[in-house]
Amino acid sequence: MSAADGLSSAVIGAMDDARFGAAEDVTRREFVRVIGVVVGGLSLGAAGCGGGGDGGAGPSGMLGAVEGLVTDVQGAIQAGFGSVILMYPTGQHVGSVATPDGAGKFRFAGLAAGDYQLRFQAAGQAIVPEPYRHPIKFSVEAGRVTTLTVRIQRGNFPQTQVEIYCGDDFYQLQPAGAENAETVVPVGTIVCWYNVGLKVHTVTGGPWNDSGDLQKTQSYIWVATVPGLHAYQCKYNQPAMRATLRVTP
Repeated sequence: MSAADGLSSAVIGAMDDARFGAAEDVTRREFVRVIGVVVGGLSLGAAGCGGGGDGGAGPSGMLGAVEGLVTDVQGAIQAGFGSVILMYPTGQHVGSVATPDGAGKFRFAGLAAGDYQLRFQAAGQAIVPEPYRHPIKFSVEAGRVTTLTVRIQRGNFPQTQVEIYCGDDFYQLQPAGAENAETVVPVGTIVCWYNVGLKVHTVTGGPWNDSGDLQKTQSYIWVATVPGLHAYQCKYNQPAMRATLRVTP
């Protein structure tokens, strides 16, 4: 990329401020509650919960763009691997998914100015490891291009955990579930509800009973040990936020 492109690059990532030992690998933040758990700023191994991008000279007009590069943690380009999902700050999907090209590059154009998130997805084949935040948060400015680098670690990662976003009007299985729908998991799955909204939310119902209040970026973890269909809701946002979790034997 030439200097005339006027683009600046940024690796989006930040150190987590606390970690668990190997026996408690389900999260990288300190537990706040013990029966089920509430955590702040949770980051999960298979799909971390949770950056900023620098802007450069870019498209003209009132719209902006984001473009990026997927590499491993050593900086080697990851060509045509995985997918990148564009989301609003609340975690709701914009409806755009990109596959990195043969040079490991991706681009989302025609974006209104504002805040967004990017999520990398390659189920069971790669993670965004510590110390990098995931999803990656960034801003788009009108008439400019935000550039960033997504750093991943490839490997064989068993899918023993799922993540459900709690937005201001929805629960949504990540990365591609329907809003306020049923999530199906086998017994033993680690289920993480992560508050990506602007309001306080709860995960109330099921065998876990109640998550307690989840402030923005806090998460609640429950290990699915009880088979059956479990309904749950946010006690502060009704009737909008209702969903179910089906645990299979």
